Amino acid sequence: KERRAKRKMGEVDELFDVRNALHIGAFQQCINEANKSMQDAEDKSVLMYRAMIGLGKYSTVKAEINEDASSDLQAVKRLAVYLHRKADRATAIEETRTLQDDGISMGNPVVALCSGIIYYYEESYDEALRCLKGNKDAESVETCAMAIQTYVKMDRLDMATKELKVMVKLNEDATLTQLASAWINSGKGGEKLQEAFYNFEELAQKYGTTPLLLNGQAAVRIMQGKLEDAESLLQEAQEKNPNDPDTLVNLALLAGLMGKAPEVGQRSMAQLQDTSPDHPLVKALAVKEAEFDSLASNFK
Repeated sequence: KERRAKRKMGEVDELFDVRNALHIGAFQQCINEANKSMQDAEDKSVLMYRAMIGLGKYSTVKAEINEDASSDLQAVKRLAVYLHRKADRATAIEETRTLQDDGISMGNPVVALCSGIIYYYEESYDEALRCLKGNKDAESVETCAMAIQTYVKMDRLDMATKELKVMVKLNEDATLTQLASAWINSGKGGEKLQEAFYNFEELAQKYGTTPLLLNGQAAVRIMQGKLEDAESLLQEAQEKNPNDPDTLVNLALLAGLMGKAPEVGQRSMAQLQDTSPDHPLVKALAVKEAEFDSLASNFK
């Protein structure tokens, strides 16, 4: 808590490069910076292991975090367990519920954040917000950003905008605050779209492009009808990470909007199904296909 309080009071964050790389989706850069840094062993490890999760290195995270590790590290390990295998998800969710009920654990920002992410993936958005917003002690730029993502997913831009004001008070200049502003402006549409684009562009110019930032820009360009610009941004994102799920989804969408041959969009969707079988769009497509097969069987 002392280290977190110092950051709130505006003192230098010795792990800024590590933290910032994680927040813009530069996961390998985050790991590299963590390995170079001699600061804050615990905080550094938490950020590094979260970056490993971002790269899908779940087994490494699970193997390296011991049972006697801190609550922060156990929370990160629980998230890795949840994401790694379907068979272990029920256990991770049950552990998260237990932590919710003990009246203490959700006062830890890292525990609250990782718990909120688990419920977000479960599409249990009310439970995610209970974790993220239920205890004032857990309030941080990261928990606020995750709450905003959740509100945007729920189409509650009014609540997301309110939460952004809390983030601005905590740290107006934080990269996550700029990202959250871009998410909200993207959701509002209209004249706010250009503002969102500038948010993403400014971060990319300052810290370098990543699939996360490029997809943010591309999504705005798609909404503005600037499809060729969007395609160029998504091609750059794909060069950085060929299997990034957001890139594949946006490429599939864009192929349809640009009137490309059906197999172009189908290729991106097939790749998404292979590399991210638990993606919400893949699940939704599987449900639709099952419904179609059921209807079709009636006409045989």
